[in-house]
This record gives sequence, structure tokens and C-alpha cells, in this order.
Amino acid sequence: MRGPIDVLAGTVGGFKKMDIARRTVPCYKHVIEKDGERLAVCLLVDSGKLYRFPYETTKGIRGLEIKARFLRGEMEHLRLREFQPGLCRYVERADQAV
Repeated sequence: MRGPIDVLAGTVGGFKKMDIARRTVPCYKHVIEKDGERLAVCLLVDSGKLYRFPYETTKGIRGLEIKARFLRGEMEHLRLREFQPGLCRYVERADQAV
């Protein structure tokens, strides 16, 4: 929950709202999951880290709070690696398969 100081300072999850918007970019990628390949919403963080974004319907401050968790590195289990243009798989699952 956001406190009054967070509202005045314009912060969500320890980051300014503008920083969250600047550092995260939503995109669509084909993701290989256990049940097959599907088109999914992904999140590109700091122009280098690609994550699966399972919270497709969240909006507003709640959506910014979730994106702040990606910036803090709390969602590494959703990290993706693009091995062909537009086709991704989970990093942890690929390491376990090898």
C-alpha cells in the first residue's frame, strides 16, 4: 500500500512513476511453455532483460507496483531468452533441460 509521502513524491514501489515508465517496455513474443508455444505479453526491462508478464489485465498504480518488482529483480523466475527472432523460452527451464 502507498503511504501519503509516496503519493506526494510520486513514487511507486520505491521508484518514481516516470522511471518505471521509462525503463519498462511491453511487447508481444511467442513463448515456449509447458503446454506449447503461445503469444504472450512480455516486458523488456532496461533494454536488456526480457520477462514474461503474466499480469495482463492490471492497470494503474497496481500495474506500476508490479513493474517495480521487475525492476528490483524479484521476478527472475519469469526471465526469458530470445533464441530466434520473436521466439523465447524461460531461462531457468532451459538450464534445467541441459
